[in-house]
Amino acid sequence: MEKWEYAVETWTLGITSADCEELEEKLNKFGNEGWELVNIIPQVGGFGGEVSVNFNQIVFKRRA
Repeated sequence: MEKWEYAVETWTLGITSADCEELEEKLNKFGNEGWELVNIIPQVGGFGGEVSVNFNQIVFKRRA
């Protein structure tokens, strides 16, 4: 049976073209360490009808 370990990284920049290079650097760093991107989970919040994405959780996995 395969066993996995997981890592969750908080990404406080946007996921837009302006932040693309920094996001790619982060993903490549994890990839070089054997981590595979599983999901990017936006953390949505707001108050008074305003909705914003303050940060994202980036989830990785690799064989344990």
